[in-house]
Amino acid sequence: MVKAPRGTQDIFGNSSAIWQRIEATAIKLFNEAGFQEIRTPIFESSELFSRAVGESSDIVNKEMYTFNDRSERSLTLRPEGTAGVVRAFIENSFDREGLPAKLWYRGPMFRYERPQTGRYRQFHQIGIEAIGAKAPYIDLEIIKLGVNFIQDLGLTNLTLHINSLGNSSSRENYIAALKVFLKESLEHVCEDCQRRYEQNPLRCLDCKVPEDQKIYQNAPTIIKYLDEESQKIWQETQNGLTELGIKYQIDEKLVRGLDYYTHVVFELKTKSEKLAGQNTVLAGGRYDNLVKNLGGGDYASVGWALGIERIATLIEETHQISKLYIISDSPIEALKLADKLRLETKKIAIELAYEETKFKKQLEKAIKRDYQWALFYLSEERNSGLFKLKNLRENKEYDKLDYSQVLELL
Repeated sequence: MVKAPRGTQDIFGNSSAIWQRIEATAIKLFNEAGFQEIRTPIFESSELFSRAVGESSDIVNKEMYTFNDRSERSLTLRPEGTAGVVRAFIENSFDREGLPAKLWYRGPMFRYERPQTGRYRQFHQIGIEAIGAKAPYIDLEIIKLGVNFIQDLGLTNLTLHINSLGNSSSRENYIAALKVFLKESLEHVCEDCQRRYEQNPLRCLDCKVPEDQKIYQNAPTIIKYLDEESQKIWQETQNGLTELGIKYQIDEKLVRGLDYYTHVVFELKTKSEKLAGQNTVLAGGRYDNLVKNLGGGDYASVGWALGIERIATLIEETHQISKLYIISDSPIEALKLADKLRLETKKIAIELAYEETKFKKQLEKAIKRDYQWALFYLSEERNSGLFKLKNLRENKEYDKLDYSQVLELL
């Protein structure tokens, strides 16, 4: 039997309903905030990601799915969404329509890494980008939308972590101090960190090796190296979060895994054990130089992305599809009733039997398929105009209901 490739999964049943709920929440929230959806290609020129994400990043060094097409052009399945959105912004001259360009996206991403809970080789993200806005107030709106999104999905106990990476000048001064610290322990850290030390020492702080993390606990923090401009933005962001009533923690080791970030970066983290240590569910920050580095204008920008798989894992235990099974001895009458119910109630899935007319077997099928409700529509109910409704999950019956009462209970 041919099986799905390692690190991929089929989405169906209750999982599919959860994904639909997540996407529907995104569509409503972002439309109301004035964001427009953008859909970019699944594969792009490999150069786009090496220039945007950074040659020193683990993504470019170890995780990209890169191949040559028949014309020997190097193409890569997108490992993240921001680079493609920025490329589309530049190529299609979105800046002519006024700034900031407020865009959101959804779709599959691809990284070759060890599959584990909440992490797949084909994974899916939803993200938003505000391109062409320098004031820190846009950062606050972007962060607030992320918090609202999580809350709208009914998730709690997530904590916002923030840090500042400063501007280029601040970062250069910090990296010089960081290299002095790292040099003393260089022979004791992993090979990846030894490479990162030469290419981009900031990446060392993002290392997941436990022994290395212990060493980096004593590393200098970038906050102490922020210049006046960076310090002002950092303070304004914290003041704004407080004004908006958003609780946060300063995480001085938070650097994010992509090279294009500047100034404020953030992550929403959960303490749930269901993700087996993959506790970041939403992450982003400001990237003031990326548009210019990819050949566009000098436009400050900010955005975030979340992993749908991780969000779905957090809500799958509390999410149950509301489903109704019509039990009847007349398939055509059941179909007529189902059609009427589908028009008048949009919040429930409705199914009926076309071949099986024995109501006991229909009831067994409804229970087996985890339907919440069974609506009995036999000759007795059709003649009286009154219904019997049973909550199969709670084993509770409601007799002699008129049609309006049925709608109220569903």
